[in-house]
Amino acid sequence: MRRVLISILTLAVAVSTTAAAGPIAPVTGGYPRPRPAMNTAELRLALRKLQVVGSALYIGAHPDDENTAFLSWLSSGRMVRTAYLSLTRGDGGQNLIGSETGEQLGVIRTQELLAARRVDGGEQYFSRALDFGYSKNPDETLAIWGRDRILADVVWVIRSFSPDIIVTRFATDGSGGHGHHTASAILAEEAFSAAADPARFPEQLTTVQPWRAKRLLWNAYRFGSTGPDTSRTRLRVDLGAFNPLLGRSYTEIAGESRSQHMSQGAGTPERRGTWENTFEHRLGERAAQDLFEGVNLGWSRIKGGELVATLLAKAERNFDPDHPAATLSALFAAHAAMGALDPEPLVAAKKRDLLEVIRSCAGLWIEAIAARPTVTPGSRLRVTLTIVNRSDAPLTLERIDLPYGAVARLAADPKGDPAARREVAKLPLPANQPVAAQAEIALPADLPISQPYWLRLPAFKGSYQVADPALIGSPENPPAIIARVVLSAFGERIEVVTPIVYRWLDPALGDRYRPLEIAPPATCRFDQGVYLFPDLKPREMRLIVESPDSTLEGTARLELPAGWRASPTEAHVQLTAPGTQQELRFSVTPPPGTASGAASVSATIEARGASYSYRLVRIDHAHIPIQTLFPPAEAHLVRADVRHTGSQIGYLMGSGDQGPEALRQMGFTVTLLSDDDAEHMDLARFDCVVAGVRAYNTRPHLLAVEPRLLDYVERGGRMVVQYDTRDDALNGRLGPWPFSVSGDRVTVEEAAMRMLKPEHPLLTAPNRITADDFTGWVQERGLNYANPWDPKYETVFSANDPGEPAKEGGLLYARYGKGVFIYTGLSWFRQLPAGVPGAWRLFANLVSPVR
Repeated sequence: MRRVLISILTLAVAVSTTAAAGPIAPVTGGYPRPRPAMNTAELRLALRKLQVVGSALYIGAHPDDENTAFLSWLSSGRMVRTAYLSLTRGDGGQNLIGSETGEQLGVIRTQELLAARRVDGGEQYFSRALDFGYSKNPDETLAIWGRDRILADVVWVIRSFSPDIIVTRFATDGSGGHGHHTASAILAEEAFSAAADPARFPEQLTTVQPWRAKRLLWNAYRFGSTGPDTSRTRLRVDLGAFNPLLGRSYTEIAGESRSQHMSQGAGTPERRGTWENTFEHRLGERAAQDLFEGVNLGWSRIKGGELVATLLAKAERNFDPDHPAATLSALFAAHAAMGALDPEPLVAAKKRDLLEVIRSCAGLWIEAIAARPTVTPGSRLRVTLTIVNRSDAPLTLERIDLPYGAVARLAADPKGDPAARREVAKLPLPANQPVAAQAEIALPADLPISQPYWLRLPAFKGSYQVADPALIGSPENPPAIIARVVLSAFGERIEVVTPIVYRWLDPALGDRYRPLEIAPPATCRFDQGVYLFPDLKPREMRLIVESPDSTLEGTARLELPAGWRASPTEAHVQLTAPGTQQELRFSVTPPPGTASGAASVSATIEARGASYSYRLVRIDHAHIPIQTLFPPAEAHLVRADVRHTGSQIGYLMGSGDQGPEALRQMGFTVTLLSDDDAEHMDLARFDCVVAGVRAYNTRPHLLAVEPRLLDYVERGGRMVVQYDTRDDALNGRLGPWPFSVSGDRVTVEEAAMRMLKPEHPLLTAPNRITADDFTGWVQERGLNYANPWDPKYETVFSANDPGEPAKEGGLLYARYGKGVFIYTGLSWFRQLPAGVPGAWRLFANLVSPVR
């Protein structure tokens, strides 16, 4: 993949984990593979950037809200320290590449943002705000988030990052549509003043200082603004400008950066040519010509910075692209000069940037590789460190510092060199000669497991709980374990911090890296995420117990709601080898007399004198590093009278949902259909064909076979199409008669669902649907409703958010020939896995043929 200059800090030269004791650790993060050295064009740009002492913070609501062209222009054009603060992690969004939703989607979108920043050169920050789904006004958003709670986070980021200018993606006038968008601008403008006021959030001032940015501007968009026309007074920037060192325009870089948001289908073209953006003044000192007007962008703004400026200018003048190492003496001197300055945020950032330039000029490769990808607290871990000086610079390896008292020793020499296995100390690094060292680390028993820090505690409705305030704002956890490599040259010392990671060889992809995982000694998972109990009969639940790297003996128990019973009450666990599994079976019976309801069951493993109730979730998509979560080992119990007719379902999977699993629990046999199946298989064997979430968006060939699918309906089949997103290619082409997929939605999950035709077949058979079936829905009623539609379709429900007109396009029903076609925008992909009883009953009606 093409690379551009990466600002600040990569994980090849990572910030120490002790940085969490102070302000936010300013890392781009998310990249376990050691970063290759910059090429000479990137180095020349980096040397120039070291001499620019300025910063800009961009603020929006979600991942993919950011203007990546502007971030690229700031970082590589104006060469200032650049960051994007996304108030949420996008947890409430949709997922084009898999079935992950909620917190798992938030983890994916976090990593997509970090991947984007590695392309456009920015850093990434977050608040604790939870993306609870679409919000139609900022008042609702701020009430659910907790206004002061999220305002405190924005103030914390501003004080920690100390931006010269702040730019918002959205305006406060509501023209951005989504309530989260408008709320992000409201909070940014309030935080602009609050960050400078020592009376606001004074608890932060033990580690950061009040900060007033020079100005706050709105990156004006070209749609939707309802305020007065201020375009004549706006500042203008051509973000389509070409950077000859990078060989690309900022809009080309932006296309690659924004295309990292793969879960959102945000692939973006790489523009070429002028692309003017305008910026409207909102707060602070007004600028007449330039965004950074009145901001000193040189080292003279820092007390004692003149020497640093002189040394960096000398390094750039003497830079030889054929011999980058020749400038190292000046760079080491500049590093020492920076060390004498007050450690304010800009100085600390420049010092980290300088380390990356030094590393690249020396062609320095440092990696610390764990012997296995997963370890448990209290175990031992073998680590191999490799250092290669790929230059003629006179570098000396002074020492390697490892945590928990571990000692790095030279790897054994097969020729029997008596110096082999000695402790690493004051070792010259000759040109292009790898030095390998090994160590065994005894991990403490209380080492935290690798759960994303914002998921360690139960979330509030609108925000995450974070136990350690110093982590607030950080994109992800610090590396689990780090190594510090101390090098010397030219009479100075530098320290390079590298995370310990795992590397393996993929036969198709070559070297791959992933973060080292700290796992609990035992994890367990149920064979289903939801268990349907259609009556009072017991049903079997299977529990799979695993241990990542050791043997294990203990007891497994189910923690059931009051009145529910399990047989046996406990089961013996014995895992005889690392990485093995054991399946345990329990018969679970609901309490007598219950007619409907939802509950949860959790599992606990008692072993080694402790209790473990963790489930292992591993997220593996090719465009982001492997992510591991350890949520509670839980499953949903649904006690509901769910009747169905028919037995065979053909399922056209879309971007990913759990409909097939739910249908199987209802008693259907589900066949997943390929495009070839849809085109050639005899569909008459199925009682119903279901198209999954965004099936027509993600499988274009389905439109080509739509006539065949409708022929199946006309001959007596039943077809249910779940929501697709708006696409002109779909309008009028789905279903037997025209309808369009719109952006209409009902976001309030408690909104009244008015039954327009209470005796309609969808509401009476095989399950009688009542108002009670719409209690307990999560996040929303539905999205991407049909609008408009041909009058031959019947509508069944009417619902609306407060203050809005009624919407009836959430479910369309049409008799066509001998069969039935249904389009539904109701959010089954959220309700079914959440175990909402009424949703299961209504979905059974949708797919059950009328007898």
